[in-house]
Amino acid sequence: MSFTAKDVLWACRTALLDANNTRWTLEELRVYLNAGLKEIAFHKPTAVSENTVIDLNEGTYQELADGSQLLRVVRNITAEGPPRVAGKNITPIDRSILDSQVPGWHQTSVVPFSATVTHVMTDEMNPRVFYVYPGNTGLGKIEAIVSTVPAPVAAPADPLDIDQYSAAIDLPDLYENVLRDYVLYRAFQKDVDVPGAAQRSTMHQQNWMSALGMRQQVEMLANINTDTK
Repeated sequence: MSFTAKDVLWACRTALLDANNTRWTLEELRVYLNAGLKEIAFHKPTAVSENTVIDLNEGTYQELADGSQLLRVVRNITAEGPPRVAGKNITPIDRSILDSQVPGWHQTSVVPFSATVTHVMTDEMNPRVFYVYPGNTGLGKIEAIVSTVPAPVAAPADPLDIDQYSAAIDLPDLYENVLRDYVLYRAFQKDVDVPGAAQRSTMHQQNWMSALGMRQQVEMLANINTDTK
C-alpha cells in the first residue's frame, strides 16, 4: 500500500503540537515534504527505481533521456512487449580494460558497430552517462534499472484543507517515517531560537539520514549479486 501526503502532514503537525497549522501552514509543510522527496532520491537512488527499455543512440556514448541515474544494465531487448523479448545478456566491464586491450574501440573502423550490446561501462562522475561495447548502430534497445525522482505533491485547490492532500507519495511505504523526519527537521529548524527546537531539528535530521544509511547497508547484504565470500 502507498501512503499519502495527508498521512505525513497529519503526523507532522501532531508532533509539532500545531493542530490548526498556526505556526507551520500546510503549504509550508508541503514544501518541506517535496524537498524531502528530492533528498531521499539524491541520497538513496534505489528508493525510486524502475526497469525500463532504453533506445540507444549510434556510437559508444549513451545518455539517459529520463531518470537521474543508471543503476544497472540487464540485457538486450529484441522486441518490446508485453512480454519483452530478451536478447543477449549484458555484462559490466572496466573501461580501462578496453582502452588497453582494444585501443580505438570507440571507432567503428576498429570495432564494427552492432545493434547488440556486449558490455556496458558507467561513469561515477556523471551517473546519467554510460558507454556500450561495441558501439551501437542506433537500432539497439536495452533493459536497464534507472533511478528516478519522486513526483512532487502539487498544491491543492484549498491549501488550508488537509483532506485535499490526498496525493499518493511516489515512494514505498517503508520511507514514510524517513519523510516525516525530514519534514520535522525542516520545521523545527525554523524555530532555532526557541529553546529545544535546534536539538529537535538535529535529532530528526540525524534520524532520516541514519535511516537511509542503514537501508543502504541492508540492501548491500541482501543483494544476491554481491560476493560475500
